[in-house]
Amino acid sequence: MSLRSLQALIQGEIQALEQTVALCSSRLARRQELAASGSEDILADSLAACLHSFYSGLEGLLETVASELDELPRGAHWHRQLLVLMTVAVEGARPAVFTQDSYAILDELRAFRHLFRNLYLHTLRPERVFELTAALAFAWPGVRADLEEFLRFLGTTHGPGPA
Repeated sequence: MSLRSLQALIQGEIQALEQTVALCSSRLARRQELAASGSEDILADSLAACLHSFYSGLEGLLETVASELDELPRGAHWHRQLLVLMTVAVEGARPAVFTQDSYAILDELRAFRHLFRNLYLHTLRPERVFELTAALAFAWPGVRADLEEFLRFLGTTHGPGPA
């Protein structure tokens, strides 16, 4: 993949992630209304899908970054290793993609996504889903800033790159 393609992919993913966070936040804002109508459980299910979508999109982006600039982790715990890898600088290749503050919420979302994929819906804890959705909305500006800083690194360190 060319550098320009990687930059365009990251920019596109930032926009898609932004839309997903906005969707999650707007749904969470309806919590009292839905609770009053007895539909809070449906909201929790919807938000769980939003959180899953957000982290899955982010992880796909991180897989591309790792495969292009590093090496994609392997093994049973590769999802966690990939996220950890993105918090450290790789000498001669790239700076850390995420700060430790961003890592903290992203690791919670990674763990939730794993849980969501492997549980029965009736065992979902709605309050935890609401907490994670609020935490994502709060942390998103920092996560977005980290991704944008990484984009600046790609542009300044590597130049415009081939078309």
